[in-house]
Amino acid sequence: MQNDNILDNFDFDDSPYFEEDSGEVVAKFYSAMEADVAAARLRAEGIPCFIANSTSQSVLPHLQLLVRLHVRPVDASRARVILAEAAIDTEEPKVATADTSVLTILAILIGLLLAILLVRATWGLY
Repeated sequence: MQNDNILDNFDFDDSPYFEEDSGEVVAKFYSAMEADVAAARLRAEGIPCFIANSTSQSVLPHLQLLVRLHVRPVDASRARVILAEAAIDTEEPKVATADTSVLTILAILIGLLLAILLVRATWGLY
């Protein structure tokens, strides 16, 4: 018996999880590894999901394709809550303006001192 659905003609008619065109995107990632971790988290909570574009991104990494994580529409809100709980806060703490101005003044003074030393060294004035 010859199997002719090797590349992209998969038979998903008997799938208990997804119907045709029923997946809803709940997250997008730049890395397939991040998408795999998020998918594992959802599957651990009992939410079936699948990842789209992971192969395209690994074949053409210079295009910066987004990897999409799909779930059933009935699980979308719960999946977003679970993924939001696992999100890492990536905002950098804001530096106070007083600290920034002190560093700026210090950098200017060091620059002036180096410029004076360079001029004195070039002219031979010790």
